Amino acid sequence: MLLFALVFAGCTKPEDGIGLDLLPDGVSLGAAELDTTTIVAWSVPSPPVRTSNLSRTLLGSYLDDKFGRVSASIVTQLRLSTNNVGVGVDPADLVCDSLVLSMVYDPSAYGYGNLDPQVIKAFELAEYFPNDTTYTSDRLPQVANLTDLVEAGRGLFTPQPFATPVIDGVTLKPQLRIPLDRALGERFLSKFGSVELQDNTNFLQYFKGLWLLPANAQLTPYQNAVLYFTLLDAQSKMTLYYRDTVEQDTLSFDFLINDNGVRFTHMEFAPDEAVDPGLPQALADTTQGERVYVQSVGGARGRLRLPFLAAYTKAELRNVAKAELVVPVEGSFYPAYLPPSQLFLFRRDANGNDALLPDQLSASGNIGGTYDSDKREYRFIITRWLQGVLNGDYPDADLIIVPGSNGVTMNRVILGGPGHPERPMKLLLTFTTT
Repeated sequence: MLLFALVFAGCTKPEDGIGLDLLPDGVSLGAAELDTTTIVAWSVPSPPVRTSNLSRTLLGSYLDDKFGRVSASIVTQLRLSTNNVGVGVDPADLVCDSLVLSMVYDPSAYGYGNLDPQVIKAFELAEYFPNDTTYTSDRLPQVANLTDLVEAGRGLFTPQPFATPVIDGVTLKPQLRIPLDRALGERFLSKFGSVELQDNTNFLQYFKGLWLLPANAQLTPYQNAVLYFTLLDAQSKMTLYYRDTVEQDTLSFDFLINDNGVRFTHMEFAPDEAVDPGLPQALADTTQGERVYVQSVGGARGRLRLPFLAAYTKAELRNVAKAELVVPVEGSFYPAYLPPSQLFLFRRDANGNDALLPDQLSASGNIGGTYDSDKREYRFIITRWLQGVLNGDYPDADLIIVPGSNGVTMNRVILGGPGHPERPMKLLLTFTTT
């Protein structure tokens, strides 16, 4: 009786023609609209996400006042630009001038946060990463030793994603240029003409790659950033500058980063270091429901449950004309910590795994989820999925909220949960009743 009272007290005339393709032939559009569906929402740690061989790789750390410490590091292989390097040359005649790792900033977005100086370290990998394997954000690499390969005294970098360096008279794209220890350059020169530099198979067994990671001793909120790099750009590479002391030539050799090698981002999150205790509390107590925390690259995700949908079928409300989930952004946010441009919804399949909603798989695919900066909210059209739940086609009525571009952006957002006092999450339902 209470359900009927809620339904028909809130009835208004819906838009003409909504959801006609979902209704059986001959059903007219006498309709009931309601926005009082019970939603249970909470925050959960995200499972690891794929970060290998994507369009971007992430590096840097910062302290988010709401989400805690975030740290992104890069694992990358390097490959020879030619085979049989140094054949016919006496390595004893060669001297390393410098060894520089260059990483081009992503031109569409330099990163997430502010451009304060950061300390970067580099370590030699101790393990070989096959290129036919997928690597995720929690994959921690093994290193050969704890010797920092960044040149001594030059590990502090101020990001300059808009500056174009000029090297040997050539203007280059904006890039982070990391000077590496010349002892490593001498090590490569000592192998010129040897089997280690004969081809990439041999080279990757000899030098398995680099792990680049931020080493910022003390982080302050609203400073530093996670920086975005396009390692597939031709200017992203390691260059060995050297001299032939006999021929008196100044030469260089490039070690490449490309799709034939492995590159991925490793992530670390420390929500307990947040100034605001909201996220740690939300992760510890799933009954709160005022806020839902969502963070990219394996940080946090939202989970929703609609526990009483079966009551609608008992009330003879079985035909869904439209179902729209409204997800507001809670409060204001720091300008450098923008919300994701898009959120995605997943249902759970019979095995508890993420699966696409039928609304996403339909011909139009117009499920929504794009951030509306004017209304500060996300909206999702989930009519087909909800109809499937009422029909018993899906095992439960749970949904997962994840950020778009989940492996290549650092965006995060706090959403108003169903219990939020000012901007609650809600489900707008229109049923046909005749």
